[in-house]
Amino acid sequence: MAGDSLHLRVDALTTRTRRFKVLIGEFFRTEFKRARPKWGPYEVAITIERTGNSPVHDVDNVAKAVLDALSGVVFHDDSQVEKLTVEKVEGERARVRVKARPLVRAEPEAA
Repeated sequence: MAGDSLHLRVDALTTRTRRFKVLIGEFFRTEFKRARPKWGPYEVAITIERTGNSPVHDVDNVAKAVLDALSGVVFHDDSQVEKLTVEKVEGERARVRVKARPLVRAEPEAA
């Protein structure tokens, strides 16, 4: 946690929502016992790291699995996510990095 921002690294890569929910849920149960989901708009950045011999995963399937896993943990429902970026990059190992934070909107300029 960095202020209102959550930075999470899952040293696994799967599109199976249940697997992410177990990994993320266990982490929050042991490390952030008092963490509660919040309301309001969120922005989430997901980076899928893969190696040359990693299986190919569709970014939309990984994103859906991650958002489902964060529901009820970081935010109440993934419909609160108003800005989502997902990218696939080469890395040292197959893993997923997630950054989630409340969305800060710029104030409209006065006319």
